[in-house]
Amino acid sequence: MRWFLISALALIGAVQGQDLQETCLSVDPEPYLMFGTKTAYAFSNRGVPVTRTHEVPGCQPVAIWLLNRHGSHNPEADEMSELQKLVDFKNNIIANYRNGNFRNTNQRMCAADVNLLERWEWNPRQNASYAGDLTTDGYMSTQQLAQAWRSKYPGLFSDNRYDYLFKYVNDQRSSTTFRAFTEGLFKDQAEGMDVPKESDEKLLRPYKFCPAWTRDVEENNETLSQLRTFESKQEYKEMISNISLRLGFTYDVNLETVLSMYDMCRYNKAWEIEKISPWCAVFTKEDIKRLEYSEDLETYYKYGYGTPMNQKIGCTAVKDMMDFFKIHLDQETPQQPKAMVHFTEAEMILLTLSALNGYRDIAPLTGDNYHTQTARERRWSSSNMSPFNANIAAVLYKCIPNNNLKIREPYQVLFLSNERTLYLEGCNVGLCDWSFVKTRLGLVADNCELGFCNGAKNINGFVGLTIALVAFCSKFIS
Repeated sequence: MRWFLISALALIGAVQGQDLQETCLSVDPEPYLMFGTKTAYAFSNRGVPVTRTHEVPGCQPVAIWLLNRHGSHNPEADEMSELQKLVDFKNNIIANYRNGNFRNTNQRMCAADVNLLERWEWNPRQNASYAGDLTTDGYMSTQQLAQAWRSKYPGLFSDNRYDYLFKYVNDQRSSTTFRAFTEGLFKDQAEGMDVPKESDEKLLRPYKFCPAWTRDVEENNETLSQLRTFESKQEYKEMISNISLRLGFTYDVNLETVLSMYDMCRYNKAWEIEKISPWCAVFTKEDIKRLEYSEDLETYYKYGYGTPMNQKIGCTAVKDMMDFFKIHLDQETPQQPKAMVHFTEAEMILLTLSALNGYRDIAPLTGDNYHTQTARERRWSSSNMSPFNANIAAVLYKCIPNNNLKIREPYQVLFLSNERTLYLEGCNVGLCDWSFVKTRLGLVADNCELGFCNGAKNINGFVGLTIALVAFCSKFIS
């Protein structure tokens, strides 16, 4: 009944909009739901082929290496104050609507959108005590993901605790994610299942221990230069003006407020994916696509190919994977553990994908190429790569060589990103010969030495030349 009433209000608003020239964005039957690193896994994972990618004819899985990001969470402590300001800002929007403060009725919010916004309230549980904690949806989606992996690989995700080694970062969110994941795997047996586990910060958050990266990348103004270029574009400024018009303001609201509304929109949609978020009704599809691209520019240079140091930092996970697989090679009997499972953050997911050379574009992303085919068809998409519950899997198979299936060696590695095939140059639809893995990724692992992290020299001082460098190197890729 509640949804019927909301739909009725929306339709009334839409009809009224024919006279008042209002925009009714909450009733879009096909909303754009890709929100960068705050995308719900269910949205990012839509359209996964129904074919059983993990089933490789003539091969049996012998080991799996899995890197997981946590599920959706409460706002971080440093986000709280800005997001709470939306309470007063919402009241201003409602006052604008009631008072008719609109410069241009073509942009006016419809009654249904305003009614949704008026009912929105700040959840008192969103406070410093629970900042960053996993949400109920984040907990459940983690359980479901564990069940999905067990369904795919029942021989690897067994009830034998010695078949596992779990590694996680030392914080509340990761420990809760670990608990949710093991509950998904073992269900009623989870509480009594004392699986091998350990905290490994330097493996799973190496950037936290790298002063050179902090100085030359994270805190370097040049890292965000392409993002600032994009934000300086006239079309980006017009986006802010149009949003301000839609909300009834006689001036352009500041960018920080726009980003707070966007954060609230995407948090809401991650927490309750079936519900309409009143803050999402603030944005058109094109607005959200621009904001998504903004974050892609940030992550591309902060954690991706835009800055050479990032691939050096991401090597720790690759080395861990290679060391793990070597245990299982050329063994007559199964080895333990069979499943190496890690819990980390979005940053490490992106850095690891960079070290693997996944999702690499021919040309770099820049603040000037939003409307180009390069940007429209970009592989580097934080919505696809690192949504909530993002994961990277590498599965080692023992095979009977078969030329018809292009399986030439007894050991193969299948790479998956968020349960989809991860395409790596030199592999057959995500399935790679061990000799290729040993040569290409073994080189990454063997040279995984982070001594430069404490060096005084700025080895990344050529950040300003990165675009030209990446463009040059990309000629030799794919």
